[in-house]
Amino acid sequence: MADLYVALDEQHNRVVLRLLKEEYARDRRIHKNFLKGVKILSLLRHPNIVRLIKSGKIGKVPYMVLELIEARTMRDLILHQEDLLVQNPLSLIRQMAMTLYFVHSRGFIHLDFKPENLMVQDNGHVVLLDFDLAMERKNKPIKIRQVPGTPAYLAPEVQKQGLVDECADIYSFGVTCYEMLCYHKPFEDVTIDKARLAQLDPKVPARPIHRYKADVPRRLETIVLKCLAKDPMQRYPSMSLVVKDLEALI
Repeated sequence: MADLYVALDEQHNRVVLRLLKEEYARDRRIHKNFLKGVKILSLLRHPNIVRLIKSGKIGKVPYMVLELIEARTMRDLILHQEDLLVQNPLSLIRQMAMTLYFVHSRGFIHLDFKPENLMVQDNGHVVLLDFDLAMERKNKPIKIRQVPGTPAYLAPEVQKQGLVDECADIYSFGVTCYEMLCYHKPFEDVTIDKARLAQLDPKVPARPIHRYKADVPRRLETIVLKCLAKDPMQRYPSMSLVVKDLEALI
């Protein structure tokens, strides 16, 4: 929905200009989400979150200027099964968990946590992007009219009832971890529709990670599968507990 340009700032440093496409700028909902993402990003200063430098409008089209991250997406690394994912996967997962915990601790939920929105630098540093779908976190699940994000990373309660809270992010985190550990999604079938049915069926558990990759530590697998529980009451209730269990693996 946005065009990305590499640009030079006043000091001739390279930055990224993210400009909402003109046709989407006329859509009130998308326009509002873009501006909301700018506001939320301005409140989140963290080494694992892309830094917002400035924002504004060109005519009626909003833009944001972001730091330039020299990196590849997690999706690219998964598709090519890069060595970076097997050298120290726990480091990558811990960074992802601590970043999401930070977002939640500041009163927000991301709602679009997936490999495409994670940049991984050559030194293994992870950076989270794209807060257009982010929302303020409440004390109870929020009922939304339009389901956000990418279906494969959406928790069953989001897809069925349109209910979102930090547990929805925890599920998305689990799918992302699962995929980077074994290069498969937790629910796969011969067609996308059948995979979605398996994802939503409370009787169909995620396939054990060790079936795809035997060398993944079982304790790490247990953490990821708990994040993927179909029933949010069986999932981790907080990213702080995910971080705690990951720290115990060291």
